[in-house]
Amino acid sequence: MKLVRYISLLVLVLFASLSYSQSWTGRAFNFYDAKDYDNAKSAIDSAITTYERFDSQTWQLRGLIYGNVSTSDQLYYREIALESFVRAKSLDSTGIYTENINSYLDNTLIRYYNDAVNFLLEEQNFEKSIESYELYKDLYRKLRVAGFEFTTKDINFYNAVGAEFLKKVDLVEPDKKPYFREKALFYCNKVLKIDSLDYMANFNSGIVHYNIGADYVMTAKPETTLEELTMNLKKSEDAFLKAIVPLHRAEKLKPNSLEVQEALMGCYYGLLNNNKYLKYQTLVDKHYIQSYIDQYKADPTDQDNIKKLIRIYTYTLIDEEKADYYKNILFDLKNK
Repeated sequence: MKLVRYISLLVLVLFASLSYSQSWTGRAFNFYDAKDYDNAKSAIDSAITTYERFDSQTWQLRGLIYGNVSTSDQLYYREIALESFVRAKSLDSTGIYTENINSYLDNTLIRYYNDAVNFLLEEQNFEKSIESYELYKDLYRKLRVAGFEFTTKDINFYNAVGAEFLKKVDLVEPDKKPYFREKALFYCNKVLKIDSLDYMANFNSGIVHYNIGADYVMTAKPETTLEELTMNLKKSEDAFLKAIVPLHRAEKLKPNSLEVQEALMGCYYGLLNNNKYLKYQTLVDKHYIQSYIDQYKADPTDQDNIKKLIRIYTYTLIDEEKADYYKNILFDLKNK
C-alpha cells in the first residue's frame, strides 16, 4: 500500500497576474509566496471580511494557506482549507477555475489517506488509521465524486490493516493474541467480500487459522490433563481444516508460491495426513535443496544442515546413494 505524497499544485500565475498588491488578498499572497503562513493567514482572514470575499481566487488562496499551516491544530486548519475550496468553487460561476480547485481538493483530501497509512505503519494506531481512512472516503464522496467506488483502495488498505494485526500477534502476550487474530480475520474477510479471489486475504486468513492450530499443539503445558490435551488436539485439527480452505484458494491463484506451500505443509503435518504432507514437503525441499548443498560446501561440518540433506534424500527427493553419502559423513563427524 503506497502512501500518496501531497503535492501543492498552486498555479502562481493566477494570483501573481492580478492587481492585488494593495488588497488583503494580494498581501496574503505575498506572505504565502514567502512561506510566512501565519501572516498570510491573518491577511486572508481579513480579505474575506471585505468585498474580496466574492472572488473565487481569494477563497482558493485561503484554502492553500490553511492547508500549509503546520500546528497541533492541523486537522482543524485542513477542514478550513476544504471549506475554502468549496466556497471558491461555488463562486466560480463560469467554471474557469474548476480544474484547479478540484486539484486543490484532491491534494488536501489525500492527506487523510496519508494519515491513515502513517497511523497504521508508523504509529501502529489501528483505530485512528481506520477512522482517518473512512473519513477520507466520506469526504471524497461528499466534496468530489458522489458514489465513487473505492474497490481497489479498500482491498489494499484492508489487506494492509489485516497484515498489521497479524504481525502484532507475534509481539503481544498470549492472552492478547486472540484479539489481534480476530481483527486480522475481520479485515481479511472485508477484502474477501469485495474479491473472494484476492491472494493476500486468502493467504493471511489461512495463516491466522494455521497459527491457531499450531498454538494448541505447541503451547501445551506439562500439567495439561489428558482430557485437556485431547480437547486441544481437536481444536488444533479444526483450525488446520479451516486454514487449508483459503490456502488452497491462494495456491490456485499463485501455484508456485513458496509461502503457501510451506503453510499447507504445516497444516497437513498437523492433520497427520502423511501423503499430502510429503507432497508439500517435497515442493518446499525442491526450493531449498540447492541452498543446503551450497551450505555443505561452505561448511562440511554443519551437522544440522547435513541432517536436512539426509532427510530430503531419504523421504522426499529420494536418492539412496546421496542419502548414504551424507549419512557416512555425519557418522564420521560424530565419531571424531
